[in-house]
Amino acid sequence: MDLKELEALSDDELEAVIDRAEAILRERLAKVPLRDDPAIGMWADREDMKDSAAWVRKLRQHGWPDGA
Repeated sequence: MDLKELEALSDDELEAVIDRAEAILRERLAKVPLRDDPAIGMWADREDMKDSAAWVRKLRQHGWPDGA
């Protein structure tokens, strides 16, 4: 379905499409538990990332003009 087809839908039809898309997304997300996501733990072997809050503070102090 392209954007022109979406624009032609009534409000009720569009809401039904959105509801179905949200259901599909929930199903996909449910298939891979977050703890099994490959991105989780990807920095585990980095010594500079052991304290992630300190790492972010340091990054902000040196990378942002106001040190926020």
